[in-house]
Amino acid sequence: MGLYKVIFLGLKVAGPEEETRLIQGLQKRFNLSPEKAESLLQRVPIVVKKGISKEEMERYVKVFEEIGGRVRVEEEPPREFAEVFREPEPPPRPKPEVKPYTGPMVTCPQCGFEQPESDDCVKCGIIISKFVQYQEMARSIEGQVREISTEEKISPWESGGGFFWAYMRTTKEALFSPTRFFKKVSAGEGYWSPLIYGILSGIIGFGVSLVYQWFLFSAFIPPQIHALIPYNLFLTLSLIGIPLMVTSSIFIGSAITHLCLMVVGGNKNGYQATFRAISYSYCALLFNIVPFIGSFAGSVYMIILIIFGVREGHGISTGKAVLAVLLPLIVVLGLGILTAILLPMFLAGSGLFRGVGV
Repeated sequence: MGLYKVIFLGLKVAGPEEETRLIQGLQKRFNLSPEKAESLLQRVPIVVKKGISKEEMERYVKVFEEIGGRVRVEEEPPREFAEVFREPEPPPRPKPEVKPYTGPMVTCPQCGFEQPESDDCVKCGIIISKFVQYQEMARSIEGQVREISTEEKISPWESGGGFFWAYMRTTKEALFSPTRFFKKVSAGEGYWSPLIYGILSGIIGFGVSLVYQWFLFSAFIPPQIHALIPYNLFLTLSLIGIPLMVTSSIFIGSAITHLCLMVVGGNKNGYQATFRAISYSYCALLFNIVPFIGSFAGSVYMIILIIFGVREGHGISTGKAVLAVLLPLIVVLGLGILTAILLPMFLAGSGLFRGVGV
């Protein structure tokens, strides 16, 4: 039986997300620390296992493929063959007498190796003077980097920027980069900011839609009926009704979605994560501004955004997120089909449509 060795070649597909997935996979599958996993990725190509059977080799290849790694397999020669053709070892040479070094020493700031004074580390290969210079530069900008990384963990709406630009940036990220946006939102906390954002989006979407619908359909309404509902009354009712309708819709939708998440086993981060996902998904109501098709397109895209939001907010699979969001619709359709089947049978059995004899 032949023996094999497995050579790790690095990432299968280049990219920051793939690199993170590969490093996490190396830690989990091979019980490595984060530092050892990153070091292994930086030293490719590297032999990770040798002298193994075909079955064990195939298991290693499968594991690396699952976590996004790329490997090469080479067959090793039989041990008997290697023993026969092994070159004879040369006779040992006498070791020259080495005098101990008594000059100045230097310690590498990266690996801690102590060596005779030199600007190049003989162990890790860095240039010591440049490494020290980079460390000083990193310390000088450490506070700025920390501030930027903190701001990137929350949405622009919650970062404390200008009202208009914060709303526009948040809407742009939510509509066109939902995965990255909801991943940031899931790290935030609080109900008030996302609720205000959702109410504002609903007011803009429904408000503009009702205004142009009023002017569009008023031409087809008889003047007598049109006079019964003046425009000022319509506007006042809209200003009061739309915020109340959007607010109640956010709370009710969050409660129903969270209940469905509990049913499918996707409730991992609590009700707050669901509420934040629902609130920010209301930016899809801005599509209502587009006449005729805007309402339908906005409703469909809001469902898609809610799926992204609960998936990233609770860290669950796409399948569970889709099932939780669509579960109410599935239940309603199922009850409708059941009613359509059982109602004729009930009516026929009750004799309501049976003929009357003379």
